[in-house]
Amino acid sequence: MTGTPTEIELKLLLEPRDGRRLLRHPAVMALKAGRARTLRFVATYFDTPERDLGRAGIALRVRQEGARWIQTVKAGGEGAGGLHRREEIEWPLAADRVDLALLADSPFAKLFSRPRVREGLAPVFVTEFTRTSVPLAFPDGSAGELALDVGEIRAAGKVEPIAEAEIEMRGGSPATAFALALAVCDDIPLRLGAASKAERGFALAEARAPGPRKAAAVALDPRMTAGEALRRIAWAAIGQMQANEAGTVEAADPEYLHQLRVGLRRLRSILALARAPLAASIHAALLDDLRALQQALGPARDWDVFATETLPPIVAAFPAVTGLKGIRVRAGQLRRAHDREAAEVVAAREFQKRLLRLGLALTDATLAPRDEASAWLGKPAREYAAGILDSRHRKLGKRGARLATATAEERHATRIAGKKLRYAAEFFAPLFPGKRAKRFAGALAELQDVLGALNDAAVTTKLLGELEGAGKTPPDAASVGIVRGWVGGAAHHGTTELAARWKAFRRHDPFWR
Repeated sequence: MTGTPTEIELKLLLEPRDGRRLLRHPAVMALKAGRARTLRFVATYFDTPERDLGRAGIALRVRQEGARWIQTVKAGGEGAGGLHRREEIEWPLAADRVDLALLADSPFAKLFSRPRVREGLAPVFVTEFTRTSVPLAFPDGSAGELALDVGEIRAAGKVEPIAEAEIEMRGGSPATAFALALAVCDDIPLRLGAASKAERGFALAEARAPGPRKAAAVALDPRMTAGEALRRIAWAAIGQMQANEAGTVEAADPEYLHQLRVGLRRLRSILALARAPLAASIHAALLDDLRALQQALGPARDWDVFATETLPPIVAAFPAVTGLKGIRVRAGQLRRAHDREAAEVVAAREFQKRLLRLGLALTDATLAPRDEASAWLGKPAREYAAGILDSRHRKLGKRGARLATATAEERHATRIAGKKLRYAAEFFAPLFPGKRAKRFAGALAELQDVLGALNDAAVTTKLLGELEGAGKTPPDAASVGIVRGWVGGAAHHGTTELAARWKAFRRHDPFWR
């Protein structure tokens, strides 16, 4: 059995025509530590009809590398921001078929000993590509490799192209890979790769298109330090953004944009907590950059909500009012225009550079200040989380106590305070086992729903003003009045419901105490 236990690589997608430019880029040439070599790889990936390996997070392949045959198992790992970490074990083979005997002396022996797995293994898809590898020597003394792969994936009679580069690390910090990618990205359009070849192959074989990805609980261990927990949460948020990137660019479903923005808000929230891990100048620049991205994507989401959620029930309630149909048509046009603008923002090279800068900041240890202000980074994550949750809970309590007489601006500030507490509660709940965290988060979510509906009413008023100013002729005034009245009535109902939601929330004791 040969190979390294863990594979760490930064995956980058590019156009095939840019491959030669990448290999000759000055930033790559400056790190080149030997001759490039080119090999043709043909790999067959295996699984059972029930996808036992896939459900266990394992990929098994047999690959021809030049004149050699290699059996490889990749397991577990994680991938976000283009950075992929996986356990990898390799064995040389005498022929192009799986050798189950080799797996008996591996960490995966139990899985492969099951009769259904041993008897059901069958080819699922094939990858065939040409790899050009360039050895690299980084300034920190670590070594690596740049591999350019161009070819295709074949599954179930379908073909999908491969055109990607991988910066593989052999020691040292992944920050060096992000720094190299940033230098190249200035001249060559690159996109961070979220999916491995195995993931792409299985999706192609099963004709499975990824849907919008929602935020999921991040696996945290109470034995973690605060710094470790914050970085893991930040990577998860970046992963959510990345998973919804393609759907946003294609404008296939407004939910992709919504979930990308949720990931972005979660990332901004966690970076606001993580001031100490990053140098002050880097941190401020990142927050400003992400705030600008949030603002650029905001109008598209506002128009999606207005056109697909706010207007339809109003039009349905007044079928005889033809002016409402005209408003719906115009709102749809504005929505599509803003969706295209959001897609252009996410498709732009600057979006990828934002992700690369984030990856650099989260992996570069030199950005962590070594002073007393950052001493809390080494404290237990649970202790740090309790302090953060206490602080945010108190702030929401002060604002919520005045909800009965609050102005629209004050209610909005309460909503923001509630959102900050909700994100912190979701982030750190895994550190506090039990059902109390789930009940607390549920009550807070119901409060946020009412505050969010009130905010949507305020946004609708703004959008109506934009709609009235668009087009050659203004929309029917009476129809605009109906929309305003409907939204105003919903806001009034929400105001009366708010008090009940607040009381229900206050009955839940903090789960972190």
